[in-house]
Amino acid sequence: MKKKINEHNEASIFYCLAQSIMAQLVNAQDEDIDVAVINSLGELGKYFDVESVSLGGISKSGQLIPALYLWGRLPPKDTSLVLNPPPGPEMVAQFNKEGYLIYNRLEDLNDLPQFQEHTQQMGALAGAFWKYRDRGSWVEGMAFSSPNPKIWPDDIIERISPIGEVLFSVLYRRRAEAEVKRLRQFEQIIATAASAFVHLPLERVDAQIKKTLRHICTCVDADMSVLFQRQKNPKKFAMTVSHEWDDDNFVNGSHFLGAVLADEYPWLEVQLRESEPILIYNLDDFPPEANVDRATCERIGIQSMLWAPFMAAHGLQGYIALSTINRPGTWLKGILPQLGLLGNVLANAIERQRADLKLIQAHDEIQQLKDYLEAENITLREEIKASFDKDAFVGKSSSLQTVIHQVNQVSRTDSTVLLLSETGTGKTHIARLLHLQSRRKDRPLVTVNCAALPAELIESELFGHEKGAFTGAVDRKIGRFELADGGTIFLDEIGDMNIQLQAKLLRVLQDHEFERIGSSTTITVDTRIISATNRDLNQLIDQGKFRDDLYYRLGVFPIRLPPLRERRTDIPLLVWFFISELQCPLGKTIKNVLPETMTALTNYDWPGNVRELRNVIERAMILSSGTILELENIFPDHHRSKHASSPPRQQSQSLEEFERAHIVKVLEECNWKIRGVDGAAERLGLKRTTLQSRMKRLGLQRPSI
Repeated sequence: MKKKINEHNEASIFYCLAQSIMAQLVNAQDEDIDVAVINSLGELGKYFDVESVSLGGISKSGQLIPALYLWGRLPPKDTSLVLNPPPGPEMVAQFNKEGYLIYNRLEDLNDLPQFQEHTQQMGALAGAFWKYRDRGSWVEGMAFSSPNPKIWPDDIIERISPIGEVLFSVLYRRRAEAEVKRLRQFEQIIATAASAFVHLPLERVDAQIKKTLRHICTCVDADMSVLFQRQKNPKKFAMTVSHEWDDDNFVNGSHFLGAVLADEYPWLEVQLRESEPILIYNLDDFPPEANVDRATCERIGIQSMLWAPFMAAHGLQGYIALSTINRPGTWLKGILPQLGLLGNVLANAIERQRADLKLIQAHDEIQQLKDYLEAENITLREEIKASFDKDAFVGKSSSLQTVIHQVNQVSRTDSTVLLLSETGTGKTHIARLLHLQSRRKDRPLVTVNCAALPAELIESELFGHEKGAFTGAVDRKIGRFELADGGTIFLDEIGDMNIQLQAKLLRVLQDHEFERIGSSTTITVDTRIISATNRDLNQLIDQGKFRDDLYYRLGVFPIRLPPLRERRTDIPLLVWFFISELQCPLGKTIKNVLPETMTALTNYDWPGNVRELRNVIERAMILSSGTILELENIFPDHHRSKHASSPPRQQSQSLEEFERAHIVKVLEECNWKIRGVDGAAERLGLKRTTLQSRMKRLGLQRPSI
């Protein structure tokens, strides 16, 4: 009678406990469910006088799934619940057969040696397990654990079953609500990613993809995400990993980046060929024919995976693969379509990046070709303008032959050449001859007049600049040194280069390297340098306006070009050469040059040298009415002295007087404007600097108002 009373009292106590737990769970709000479940497990633990109560699972291979909820008055020896050895498949078989497993002491587990060793490592000497649901590859249930031997009530399973049903129902409701929330978060990730790639710069696409993969893992509780893309090869199926993110706490380095699925994943490759989604909650979900794939996953540490295909109009594009490392995964339901949609977003971003990179590459190639064609065009225009060939060096004087001999000596080398001469002596012709006789003759000859370019633009002209390097740099520009790569660059009027730029030029001479303005990328060129000047570089060095080390580099092989007054015997030959050259363009035929005319031309000092002589002959031909070259209007004292045997200096003086009068006349007509359109220099056919030099020599100054 007393026993029945005790049993009745015990049943009443447990009934009250069950009612309290169920009321607490049913009335719990979303944010309080976790606390309510833990409290309920604690009340059960205290009622049965155990040290821990948990809701969890175990795989068919005997691996414990981390506890969904755990209450314990003392922490377990291994809070991850992943021990070696695991409980074992024989324990799972017993669990499935009876629906529960109860032991009062370790000796009760002699028939389950692996599970016995496992519980001993856990520090549990008594326990009770109740199975709630078979999940296919694992089972879920409730576990009680005691560190001391214990006699469990005979009806313990009947007592805990209804409470377990409520606990797991609450748990699934909580899980479903969490999954809905996580699914909304995942959809937000897709929307954010789609908008992020719209105007994203190309160089940030890869980083944004990796960032998106990281957000996916955070949202769905994965440790690694991989983006596979199908190679565009119709004859061979291959999937290549283009992007990967993994949690550094679990994985050291990238396992798949750049890899192609091959012999290590034969079963997976078959699934991919058929565009099938792949869902593995734990390694037991692999079919028997996937032993190789399973072994590879075990070696890497992958415990679960979710592979979602994404398609395009032409078929399979690739897969997004999610994995957990060293732990089973709980994948969101309904995530596969959204994951495939995200794959399309990422694939489109990659395709746009590739297309834009190809466009940039094509633009660069076109720009480079344009620059080289422009350089070639500049060279051709200069050659056509000068009508250059070797016969342009008209003359038989010893001084000219010395120059030709020096050119022949140095032209076939790569040594730098410095041309020293007055203006108008043919420095450009000599530079062109040096290039045409060199091994670089099939590459461009690029000419730069250092005096004609403003100081602020000469550096950009020589070395180029990047887009946005300075105000007005709306596009990238290839410099003259880069255009002359493999060829020759002719730096005319080198003495006018500013001292700051000379240091950069010295580096090119020494190392053949430079950087465009606004760029940190070093460009290497193979360019021969020929320079020229009509200034005294030694004097500029003394004044601190020219670097002596640059002078020594440029002047490895100096060539001095003689002025026309030092080779007067060549003047008659040059006169007839220019007459012959100009007859067709001017529509004039000159058959004779009077001796006194030739004498006057020969005796003049020609400060403008060959260029001045050509200009005088052109003007004389324009003014000549017949077939005889007439100089009356150019040299007014010429006919008066044509029969006189005046010395050369006297004739030269009369020419200077005429020159003075002629220049004054033109200056007055131009209102003393020297440069620019309709300036005196243009009308006289002279360079501005040449006219100013001549005015200084003749003592000409603009009259004061």
